[in-house]
Amino acid sequence: MRLKDPMLAALLALPLLACGREPTPPAAPAPPVVRDVAVGAIVSSTVDETSEVTGTVKARRSTTLSSKVVGRITALHAQEGTTVRTGQVLVELDDQEIVSQLRRAEAGLREAEAALTEIDRAIAAAVAGKTAAEAQRELAVATLARYQRLLDRKSVAPIEYDQVAAQQKTATAAVERADAETQVVQSKRTQVLARIEAAKAEIAGIQVMRGYTKIAAPFDGVVTVKQMEVGGLAAPGAPLLTIEAQQMYWLELSVPDAQLAPLKPGQSMRSVVEAAGLAVTAPIGEVLPAADPATRSTLVRLNLPADPRLRSGQFGRAWIPAGQRSVLAVPRTAVIDRGQLQGVYVVGPDRIARFRLIRTGPQKASEVEVLSGLTSGEQVVLKGAERVTDGARIEAAQS
Repeated sequence: MRLKDPMLAALLALPLLACGREPTPPAAPAPPVVRDVAVGAIVSSTVDETSEVTGTVKARRSTTLSSKVVGRITALHAQEGTTVRTGQVLVELDDQEIVSQLRRAEAGLREAEAALTEIDRAIAAAVAGKTAAEAQRELAVATLARYQRLLDRKSVAPIEYDQVAAQQKTATAAVERADAETQVVQSKRTQVLARIEAAKAEIAGIQVMRGYTKIAAPFDGVVTVKQMEVGGLAAPGAPLLTIEAQQMYWLELSVPDAQLAPLKPGQSMRSVVEAAGLAVTAPIGEVLPAADPATRSTLVRLNLPADPRLRSGQFGRAWIPAGQRSVLAVPRTAVIDRGQLQGVYVVGPDRIARFRLIRTGPQKASEVEVLSGLTSGEQVVLKGAERVTDGARIEAAQS
């Protein structure tokens, strides 16, 4: 019997063929080929180990102006951001009361100086009177000596001698009175001179106090804070304005005691002030001799270069040298991100690329540190990894 349907005949023949021999397995597909990618060996290198510390930008020279006297503010010649010069008057206080005190002291000085003029005249008169009295005494002494000789020769009567002796005593007493009067006037002159000196000292003191009503800038700088307004009451110790020297800043770092040993004045440290866009190697200006007992850290100041972008209070970082260590690093282009995981394509001797997970560490602009997953000397796809798949064959690779 002959089957007329070819399809049915083929289906009936399949079991007979299967019983006759085993089927041939299908051939494995060839791996995909990736060309023109960069492959290179990963080798370890020695890098400088650093420890990051943070700090704050502060002005090297800063002061807060305050008044030395109590007074109402009548004028304020500076605002925040005002550039000032040394000696420039920034704040003026009401000085009416001080001016009144100055006028009284000046009036007292004029009165004392007038009294001194009168005293000098009195001294001149007393000196003249004393001179005249001394002349009369000398005449009386000479006359008495002459009458003494005449009395010894009994040429004059005793009563006449007694009259001359009395005149001599009167003349001597007149000299003594004139001398006493001169001393009294001299004493008064000394007192008036003391009054004059006291008046001058009082005037000088009041002028100093009056000078305190005008507060000037102690150095060139810029006003950063204004604490008072016109009409406010200034008092000793109360802040009025804060001034900082321009473009003279340092970065103050609080360095733990364990990291302080390698730091010395003059040593340079890599520093960054991100807000100012500043990245420099700054020398250490000061290492304070005392540590903070609360934080067990010491204040270290780095001298920052002059830069108009710097401002007090900006945040900064610096890196303290901490020796060297050996690291493995791959280019950032070699790392493939898969969600939260990262890996690279490792190329074996058979030129087959296999994806391997790695654990990464600190990243730089162009390199990533590999903490685990790779060993030194292994071949890795360095560039073009985005075109590679797991199991692909790398051909015409560039190293």
